[in-house]
Amino acid sequence: MFVGSRFCARCGAEATRGAVEDGAPLDCPRCSASLQALRLGATTVRECAACGGLWVDPASLQKLCDAREEHAGVVSALEARVPTNTATPDTVRYIPCPQCKKLMNRVNFAHTSGVIMDVCKADGVWLDRGELQRVVGFVEHGGLTAAREHEKEQLADERRRLDAARAGSATTVAGFQGLTITSSSRGSSQGSHGSPVEQLLLDALNLFIK
Repeated sequence: MFVGSRFCARCGAEATRGAVEDGAPLDCPRCSASLQALRLGATTVRECAACGGLWVDPASLQKLCDAREEHAGVVSALEARVPTNTATPDTVRYIPCPQCKKLMNRVNFAHTSGVIMDVCKADGVWLDRGELQRVVGFVEHGGLTAAREHEKEQLADERRRLDAARAGSATTVAGFQGLTITSSSRGSSQGSHGSPVEQLLLDALNLFIK
């Protein structure tokens, strides 16, 4: 491509989407096609050219969510990509992780986004075509912050219920102490992560829960 060109004259790909070399071949968990390593802005992901799905490790997904200045370019680049397989994939089923081959969990990103992602806590996240754009839009509109505030309210309600139970009966206190400890340790785990965005993202993916 010529310097300064936005699109490739041969294939139409945007300049912001570049293929990168990666020696570890992976297969698409949806259609078994080979995944290609691609760069979206400053972040590397794996894409299935057949169905348009993306395989993203947690750190890369965090970068994509955090880099707000790149969101418009990422969305534009993804929308310009047309998969070779036009059939709608069967998304309502458990699929294996491309790396460890274990079945992944289906998680509603941030619990309220409506984007059901396939998550392997050890290796990464699978997003079907269009789901990364929806995640970026959710983050852009403050969805992660709102979800975090909602969770804080829920934890506060739980603590109030536990305090009321503790005051009512010693037996009830003993039964609820475990929940109090769990809630406290969960907050501690969140606090142990780095930036607020990282905490929100890990919270959204349930990756900090053991």
